[in-house]
Amino acid sequence: MDERVELLEDLAHPVRYGVLTRLERGPATASELASGLGVSATALANHLRRLRDRGLVTVRHEGRHAAYALAEPGLRDLFSVLNELRRTAPVTPPPSIAAGTCYDHLSGRLGVALFDALEAAGAIVRTADGLALGDGAEDALARFGVTVPPARRRLMAYACLDASEGRPHLGGALGAALAEALVERGWVLPQPGARTATITPRGDRALRKVLGTRP
Repeated sequence: MDERVELLEDLAHPVRYGVLTRLERGPATASELASGLGVSATALANHLRRLRDRGLVTVRHEGRHAAYALAEPGLRDLFSVLNELRRTAPVTPPPSIAAGTCYDHLSGRLGVALFDALEAAGAIVRTADGLALGDGAEDALARFGVTVPPARRRLMAYACLDASEGRPHLGGALGAALAEALVERGWVLPQPGARTATITPRGDRALRKVLGTRP
């Protein structure tokens, strides 16, 4: 059977899908997962075994507890695409925010500004198949302290429609690398347990220099 069909079968159950989307936010024990999903430990165990066997989750034993974590980073991109395909359009768009997180990449006005800047610099190019790296990728990314991630199973880059701005921000491995670099530099601080982020005063000054405008 095609591996893509097998993956869709793995996702096509509310408990398994719920486990994976919960683990996208960070590791959790079986009891935490069962409580959050409202299922019995016995029923959950079968689903966790299947996800482990498929290589979608990992488990680490610490004493009497076992912590589960998301093993396939490409699932974050798949969740993002599914959200855009099936999300009910809000009557009133969510309020604009200066910066936020969409899975492991940056959203909000900052995310859109970064996408626009990289596109203008030729770092990313729109194609019939989505996004591709342009000739100016290395130089443009270096301004943010980012190197092009190695090719893996995960999509390198894609345009993720920003819910609050109605325009794309950068997703994929490149979007994750960009977000990680800005956090490591102390330019952006994600808010724990929330989808918002703070642009630090240092980041505000640096981003104005790099982007030519205030995000």
